[in-house]
Amino acid sequence: MTERPVVIVLHQLGTGGATKAVLDQAGMFARAGREVVVATFDDAPTQSGRVREMVASGSLPASVRVMNIHEEHRVRAESRSKREIARGLLGKRRRSGDGAPDEADSAPERFVEDGRDSHGAYRRAFDAAGELLDFTRWNDQGGIKHVNYYENAQRVRRDTYVDGFPHLRTIFDADDIAIRELFLARDGFCYAQRWIDPETSRGTGVFVVDRRSGAVSKHSGLPAWHVAWLQQVVDSFKVAPYVVAESSSAIVKLMGLRADSAVRMAMMHNSHLTAPFEIDSPLRPDYRTPFERVEELDAYVVLSERQRRDMVDRIGGADVMTVVPNVLRFPEVGRVRKDPDLVSVVSRLAPQKSLHEAVHAFALVLERHPSARLEIYGSGPSRKELESLIDELGLGSNIVLMGRTQESLKVMARSTCTLSTSEWEALPLAIAESLGVGTPVVAYDCLYGPSTLIQNGETGFVVPRGAREALAESILTLLKDPGLARTMGAAGRAEVKRTLDEHAVLGRWQDAFDRADRRFVARTR
Repeated sequence: MTERPVVIVLHQLGTGGATKAVLDQAGMFARAGREVVVATFDDAPTQSGRVREMVASGSLPASVRVMNIHEEHRVRAESRSKREIARGLLGKRRRSGDGAPDEADSAPERFVEDGRDSHGAYRRAFDAAGELLDFTRWNDQGGIKHVNYYENAQRVRRDTYVDGFPHLRTIFDADDIAIRELFLARDGFCYAQRWIDPETSRGTGVFVVDRRSGAVSKHSGLPAWHVAWLQQVVDSFKVAPYVVAESSSAIVKLMGLRADSAVRMAMMHNSHLTAPFEIDSPLRPDYRTPFERVEELDAYVVLSERQRRDMVDRIGGADVMTVVPNVLRFPEVGRVRKDPDLVSVVSRLAPQKSLHEAVHAFALVLERHPSARLEIYGSGPSRKELESLIDELGLGSNIVLMGRTQESLKVMARSTCTLSTSEWEALPLAIAESLGVGTPVVAYDCLYGPSTLIQNGETGFVVPRGAREALAESILTLLKDPGLARTMGAAGRAEVKRTLDEHAVLGRWQDAFDRADRRFVARTR
């Protein structure tokens, strides 16, 4: 029997831990000899450039084919030569750094105001009669981010730009409510458009144009278009592939595929719970459909046994739920000298991470270990709040927000320990990576992940969520005994090497594939 290909489906390739886990997963399957496709749905025309960078850096094997619905249609629509596009026969390119929007010979005389507000730099243009023509917003690099166009001081459309070309055009009604979205090729050709009900802001239809044949197809909305395209991807294989949907919206689209065309597998990279993130907390509403229809899946993969048990208790699917952790890559960090006073955090600065807890706990550490330092690496919406808290506590010389880093593993490796205070997780990559470079972790025992990865008292410490004094005491234990920290770090590295290296995780995936195959055969018999 021909080995099934693997199609990994998610909305977009982001920059967070879940995307990194998905790319590591794709690379692992490719190195094992499987044909791998990653399929995405977002409309930002930057994916191909990012994929080239990932291949060049070695983070993604060149054999992994990364597809995007908009990129596929955009490339197909751009049938004219590069010379014609550059000459702008159907639409002029908007160059970053040049002036206001391009003008035809018959365009009205323009008078511009250049300014800056809380959102950044802008240019506002008027005609000779004082009528507002357009409003250009510049990005941080000086290129065009978007342009709003006006008639009688009323916004009628917005063009959103990437690399000097408009890729999305939004049309507004008299109440300044979006009523259409047009997706554009680089030469201005509209290959798809979405109509929107202004009363509900819900889509009422998507029209997709085949430029070569002139045919127009209508879909009930973006999800229906996405399902139709994904079905074409799936049907291109000689055998039904394993389709692994790795986000809530992708799982719903997976369920829209023809029943016999794919082995349906879902994977959850986060918690199934909402605040306050306790076992009996409400279920996440964005996963309502997958939870209600869980028996239609051939496998539902979660990252820890603890989460699997809790999900089965809440939603059922005991025969569907299975556990496969994320694979952990073990790149060499070279010789790194441990800093006996350094504790670090590598994280998004976001409410979920509850980094104010880390700051308050470290204030208790400093009362007994004044030379200790906490370095927090990352960026995000909580930065200003954290800056204010650190200033309020007068701890700016000991707790520093370092910004983003490209060397997170070296940061972890030179720390005595790392810290995690999240409200919820699934299988936190930062904890696994810290243990992987031989640095113990002190963490709140949130649902889920820390207690799965950390063996309390052996490879780090896990304390109840919100127990700042216990968190501080655990940090002090490691700062005061560097030998214990080294022993725990070595034990942690050995443990994650045993459970999360590629060979171990591939074995778990093969078990999941075999299990899913059996359900698929029974389901389509």
